[in-house]
Order: sequence, then structure tokens, then C-alpha cells
Amino acid sequence: MFLFDTCPQIYFGRDSLDYLLKVKAEKAVLVTDSYMVSSGMVGEVTRRLDAAKIQYKVYSGVTPDPNIDVVVNGIQVLFDLKPDLVIALGGGSAIDTAKVMLNVCFRIKALLMKEQYISRPEFITIPTTSGSGSEVTTYAVISDEERGIKIPISNRNMVPDVAILDPEFTKTLPKDQISFTGMDVLTHAIEAFVSGNGNDFTNMFAKEAAEIAFHTLPGLYSDASDEKLRERMYNASTMAGLAFTNSGLGLCHGIAHTIGAQFHVPHGKANAIILPYIILFNCGIGEERLRDDMILKYAHLAENMGLGTGKELGNIEMCRLLIMTVNVLNERFRIPKSFKESGIDEAEFNRNIEIIADKVLEDACTKTNPRPVTKGVLIDLMMKIYSGELDI
Repeated sequence: MFLFDTCPQIYFGRDSLDYLLKVKAEKAVLVTDSYMVSSGMVGEVTRRLDAAKIQYKVYSGVTPDPNIDVVVNGIQVLFDLKPDLVIALGGGSAIDTAKVMLNVCFRIKALLMKEQYISRPEFITIPTTSGSGSEVTTYAVISDEERGIKIPISNRNMVPDVAILDPEFTKTLPKDQISFTGMDVLTHAIEAFVSGNGNDFTNMFAKEAAEIAFHTLPGLYSDASDEKLRERMYNASTMAGLAFTNSGLGLCHGIAHTIGAQFHVPHGKANAIILPYIILFNCGIGEERLRDDMILKYAHLAENMGLGTGKELGNIEMCRLLIMTVNVLNERFRIPKSFKESGIDEAEFNRNIEIIADKVLEDACTKTNPRPVTKGVLIDLMMKIYSGELDI
């Protein structure tokens, strides 16, 4: 039996932030980072809270790759104010922080009373990047700096009630943010489509997200002032989020989480580097046995993206074309082809490869990869990603 969870409500397009004027609440906590404050973006939210006569406190302690301390400090703010509204403003880091803050508060309360008596604040997410999809998912990722890992957390009580996709918030994103987060969207869509837990409903969103991201991202990278393109990438990101929160992801994310935590590689950049190797691995191209089921799925996705047709080119060639397309996008966005090119020290990588492999195998995303992987095979694969050995 499958479940496709369609929450939250999504408000999108110009002036969608005005939804905040309709919210019925008395006290709010706004979870964000210092840049959102200094850039004035927080003011766009607080002005509307003022107009709605909602008392608020801004928690701006979110950092990139937020750790447990960031969450704990935020929880204290929740306990102090006892809000009936929580708003997360920012990229995936701010949204994930707010999610885990609410989840921990819920669990603490659950130790004291039955869950049916626990009231959770209304939860609104306002993403300022088109990438993580966290605004609609059950997932959050928190860094454990002591162990050098990123911890994916999934719980239904972390799903936001409302997501607001206002294109004004992505107007000033720097080019590397556009490319990294955009490639994260494409990776979400591709991994959700081939996930072992995929189904007709997740495939619908994943296919559309991949098609939109592929056709929109290059133009947005060239001209971030184009409001229509910003709206389209927002939509693609959220669609991909709706897909993977129901299907799970795969080995690309499993490796990216660990590499990102260990070597401080931005998440979207890590996914972009790894993705071509995972497509090749899942298809079994160049090995003794091809995986026809995977080849068919990737070929179908490539065809939907407009790369050609399996009838004319053959399904294996369509898979190769998909891999080459990711490589072309990476080259255009100046994303390295390997871990080595990204600046990861070879001696440190080799010294830690066994530990890295163990962490990847423990990652929840790895478990929904359509092709199972053993430690030995995984180490060989990661060595190829390090050196850039992509034989298609």
C-alpha cells in the first residue's frame, strides 16, 4: 500500500506573500538567518505581520548546514514566546531548522501528554531559493559536526501547513546559488522518478519538475531578473519536493550528504558532481549486466525532457544522452567534474574512504536507491567520482 501526501497549501506568483495579511495568529516566531535580516527580506515579512497585528520575534541564528546547537537555540525561543505561528524564511537551512525545532518540541510534549492533546503552531515556509523543496516535504537535514555527517530526518509533523512562493525573494540570488540549487532540483526530480518507492503520483511531479528545471535553469542562470523564469524554477523545486517526500531519493543524495558534511562541499554542487555517475551505475552501462528496468526509466525521463526518443535512438543511447546533458549543464555552470577538481584533498579522501562508505550506507536516501549497493562497490564508485572516471 502506498501513500501520497499532498499537504501543504501552496500560494505562488507575484504578491503571494500577502497571504500573511490573512493569517489569524497572536504571536509568531520567524526563523531565518542574518543575511535575510541585513538584506531587508525579513522586513517584507515583518511589515505584513505588523499590518496583521501579530506580535513576533525573529530568530536569525540559522547557519549554512545548521547543526544541533542552532536547533537547540531556536527551541529556546519557541519555549520563551509560545507562538501560535512559526514562519521559516530562507533557503533549505532555515526551513530545515524550523522543522526540527517544531519536531523536537512536539516530541518533548509527547512525553508529557497524549498526542491528540498537543497543539502545534501553524507552520508557514517562505523559500528564498529554488532548490531544496523543503517547503513541502517531511524531510529536514541537520549536521552532526562531531561525527562529520548530515542527518536526514523525516516526520509527518514537520510538514508545513502553507508554502509561499513569491518570486521577489529569488530576484537577487548570485549565479552560484542559482546553479547549485537548480541542479539540486534536477537531482531531486531524477532520483524521485527512479526511486524504488516511486509510483504514478510521484512520477507525475518528478517528470514535470525535471522538464521545467532543464528548460528553465540555463536561462535563469543568464538572467535572474526574468520573473517568469524565477516562477518556473520555484514551481519545479516544489514539484520535485512533492515527489521525493513521497518516494524518497537515492544514492546521489546519500553520497552528497556525507561528502558535504566531511569536506564542506555545498549540497547542490555535490549532487551535480555525483549525479552522472549514479545514473551510469544504476543503469549498469559498461558492466556485464545491463539493468533494463532502470534504462527504461531514465530513457523515459530523458524523452520527456525533450532530449530525443527511445524509438529513434534506443533506450541505452537516451540514458547516455541524459548523462551527457547533466555534464553539459555542469560545464555551463562551472561545476567541477570530480571531487578532485572540487578541491577535496586526495590523501584525506583516501584515508577516510572506509568511514565515508559506512556513513553513505547508513544514510536514509541510500536505502531507496533503485539499485542496491555493497560497501566494496560503493568504494569503487566513489573512487571513480573522485578521479573523474565516467566511461559512457
